[in-house]
Order: sequence, then C-alpha cells, then structure tokens
Amino acid sequence: MHGWTRRRCWLDELRGTKQTLMKHREKKAVPRLIDVASEAGVSRMAAAHVINGTGGDTVRVSEPTRRRILEAARRLNYHPNRIAQQLRGASSRMLGVIYDTASTAVMWARLTALDREAVRCGYRLMIGQVHSDPEGIEEYFADFFGRGLDGIVCLFDPLRSYDVTLQTLIDRTARVVFFGRRTVEHAACVRVDTADGMRQSVGHLIDRGRQRPGLVVWNAEDQRSVYRREGFLAELEARKVPIDARRIWAADTGPEDPSQETLDRAIDELVVQLGADSLIIDDDVWAVRFIQRLKDRGFSVPGDVAVIGYDNLEMGTVVDPALTTVDQDHEACARAILELLLEMINGGGEPSSPGERVIKPKLIVRQST
Repeated sequence: MHGWTRRRCWLDELRGTKQTLMKHREKKAVPRLIDVASEAGVSRMAAAHVINGTGGDTVRVSEPTRRRILEAARRLNYHPNRIAQQLRGASSRMLGVIYDTASTAVMWARLTALDREAVRCGYRLMIGQVHSDPEGIEEYFADFFGRGLDGIVCLFDPLRSYDVTLQTLIDRTARVVFFGRRTVEHAACVRVDTADGMRQSVGHLIDRGRQRPGLVVWNAEDQRSVYRREGFLAELEARKVPIDARRIWAADTGPEDPSQETLDRAIDELVVQLGADSLIIDDDVWAVRFIQRLKDRGFSVPGDVAVIGYDNLEMGTVVDPALTTVDQDHEACARAILELLLEMINGGGEPSSPGERVIKPKLIVRQST
C-alpha cells in the first residue's frame, strides 16, 4: 500500500508538471496575423493592410477599425516578420541614413525630425555614421542595399572628393536622397537656402542700423561658407551698403569649438581693426562662444557688437543675451526628403517631380541683435 501511494503521488506530480509545461507553451506561442484579425473582429486582409501595408487601394479600412487592429496587435504582442515578408517580395519598410559626425547637435535635431516623419509614413530607420570617409560610405551603401532597404538618405556633407565615389555607387534607379549639395547629376536632394538665411540676417542688421556687419565662417572652401558669402555680399549690394571683403573672416578650421586664440584673432581683426558693428557667425555654438568672449573683453552685446548665429540650437535661448539665429526648419526638410524617397520607391526610380527641393530658412530674432 505504501508503494502504491508513492507511485500515485509520483504520477500526480508528473501530470502537474506536464500541464504546467503545456500552459507555458501556450503562453509562449507566437501570435499570428490571423490571431490579430480574429481578436479585432476583421478579415485577415484588413489586418494585413493596416499592419503590413499590403492591398494598396483595393483594401479600405476606416480609422476606428485601423485603431482596433493596432490595439489588438498590441494586446497580443504581435510583430510582423519583416525578413519573411522580404523573402516573399514585400517592402522592408526600412530606410538607411548615413550621417556625418560633425555638428553633432544639428545632426541629431535633423535625425530626430527625419525619424518622426519616417514613422508617420510607416517606416523605420537604420543609421550609420561617417566623417570624411569615402570607404565607410561605400560600405554602408553595400550593407543597406544588401539588406533590402527601400531607400537611403545621405546627411553627410558631400565634399567634392566624394563625387567620383558617389557617382559609381548611385545609378538612375537607386533610391537615394541627399541633404545639401546635389553631388550626383541625377540624384535627388533637399537643401536649405543658406544664402537666403544670410540675406535675412544682413537685412535685419541693416534695418537695426548696423552698417558694418562681419561674417565669420569655419573654412572658406567649405560649400556652406560659399553659400553664406554669396548671400552676405548679395544683400549688402542690394541695400547699397559699402562692401569691405576683409570683413569676411575664415578661421580655416573644423566645426569643433573654437579656441580662445581663434576667438581673439577674429575679434581683433573684425571688431578692433575693421570696426565691425555686428557679426554673423557660422553656427550657434561658435556664436555663443563669441558672445562670451566679447563680454570678457569688455564689449557690450548687442550695444557694441550685435551677434547672429545659425541652427537655432537650444543653447541660444539660455545665453545672455539670447541669441538671434537662423532656423533651418528640420521638419520641412524631413517632409521633403520622405516625399522624394516615397516617389522613387513607389515609382521605381527617379522622382516624378523635380529632384531638388529647396527649403527656406527663418530668422529667429532675440536679444543679441
């Protein structure tokens, strides 16, 4: 009797363990699209249209139904298998982004705006970073296209030395959009009208009675500096203000924070020797440093010297005085980039509309002018 009791207890324990394992397996079962459709009370085709973007115009789903399907997917913790979908010829719903590590604060603002717009359009981003590295760009292109990504956004500054490399990487069917200079003849690009930002800045200073503005750039050979110089000179000429080319000052350095020696050299040459009554600086980081150094040296801002930056970074709102600056409208840039890419993705090649979109910047006026 004692042996039978032990055997029955052992069998009961075994049954309990088996039931526990079965329940565990049931809980761990991977939810399927048909499960989402059943949970939401819709057809599998409707669920696929909302979650996978299939069906095109042949499937129509109301907004309340769309929300019900997405909520059902969330409750079931359903995630579509993108790799399996790609093997069946479906879109990856992924975009590659190659960005430059220079001007990190600006680049993150640009990436954030691009990510928001991509999500709104039903896409995710895969991101890679480079800096003055043509080989790295080639590797990212090969990796992104090899993974079947739907398109690529290039946020790095396309230096002239990259032209040959990029020309060999991009043919007329490649779905690539550049931010900045159009470096490949048939490639699409979105750029901010930097020259217009300079014209707005110069016009604002002249309207405030400043007749001797100076322009500070990182490097005279940089493409952005060329646009800044063009806009700066064009507005001075249009306003019939005497032009002194010596008041265009180049540090001949990179975008890293300027040293005190660099700041003093610029102030000595532009303000002390040439009598500049205002300075338009290459970016907000430099502009904030200039405000601090001018004050250290006994100059009043904007009393003696007005200062304008570029990029509209948050730091410009906390410096004293708050910085007047140029906003590049990252949101508008992101929308234009996605519009061009989606035209190419849906059309199988070049965009149907002009392949260059120009975004107008906006001058943000604060106390430094």
